[in-house]
Amino acid sequence: MLLKDCREIALFGASFFFIGCATFEPGLSYQDLMRDGRPTVRQVREGLEVSVEEFVTAKKSLRAFDADIAPYGALALFLRIENKSAAAYTVRQAEVKALLGDQSLSPLRGVDAARRAATRDTASKALAWTVATGPFALLLWPVTVSGSGSHTQTVNQRIERHFENLELGNILVRANQGVGGFLYFAIPGGMKKLERLTLKPIAAQENGAKTVVFELSLPALELSTPVSPAKTPDESN
Repeated sequence: MLLKDCREIALFGASFFFIGCATFEPGLSYQDLMRDGRPTVRQVREGLEVSVEEFVTAKKSLRAFDADIAPYGALALFLRIENKSAAAYTVRQAEVKALLGDQSLSPLRGVDAARRAATRDTASKALAWTVATGPFALLLWPVTVSGSGSHTQTVNQRIERHFENLELGNILVRANQGVGGFLYFAIPGGMKKLERLTLKPIAAQENGAKTVVFELSLPALELSTPVSPAKTPDESN
């Protein structure tokens, strides 16, 4: 009878564990970003209006990614291009450079930026719940580890898709069209404040007749906590 009661208690506790598992609920969609954005800086050249909105500060990052990603070494900048000219322009993701002073920042793919923000240590989460719940939870330890791992993997996949879906990529901006997307870059370890941050997008006419280079200088941006190498996972895994 006592063993049955213990199992029931553990099962009841496990329900709280699964309810409290990781979730992912970003507050902004692509449509929101294009419609309601507040550019940090903008430039107009040759009929093209190019703007950048920072998502470095914790408040803005949480709205877009449901996480404060900058302390994990991921810089997210939303680039918008409004084409008010008669020509079509191409913007290639690989040609957009980000500089921190004189230092060029390494680009990140959307999936790599997501992995810096996602929590992958599922076993330790289950163990933490077990310790907090007490010895009765040990009866369901295999269930908690398995359930936590499966749930967290699903959430991490959603996070990766979100980062990838909002990524700029290579785009063609036709006349009277507006497009946008996130660019991700690696922030060096130890950084607490981003100063002299510059983004340099290049727009080339579809026929190759003209290339327009933009240089957008952002104001100094404070991170909630310094970037630590320990918080930056190895994307090669």
